[in-house]
Amino acid sequence: MAAGTRNVRIFLSEQCFDLLVDAMAAYSKQTRRFQTMRMTVQEACSRLKPHGISRHELEEFLAEYPIDGDVRVFLEVTPEWAEAYDALRARVKETTENSASDKVLVPFAVYLACKHNLL
Repeated sequence: MAAGTRNVRIFLSEQCFDLLVDAMAAYSKQTRRFQTMRMTVQEACSRLKPHGISRHELEEFLAEYPIDGDVRVFLEVTPEWAEAYDALRARVKETTENSASDKVLVPFAVYLACKHNLL
């Protein structure tokens, strides 16, 4: 493992898991290459860099997708995209005035990228 690599383990609801799986499939079809969850979340974070995040979008997401669940998901955040991931986390934290946990951030990033046709 490269220095600075973080392994994130989260437990998600089935609805959030389905969101991630559907986004991976759609992104794979678009690129004509198999895309893993890491690749999908990485691309979502990268494409969301210039995008603003509103409190309304987060509230909409949380109303539609329950977060807590028992589906275990692992995500490797490598140094090559940790900056984009952390920047998105900071923007979500600013918007909500709370800490942005990984279990909210991961599906929310994919949700936003899909909603704005960025994936």
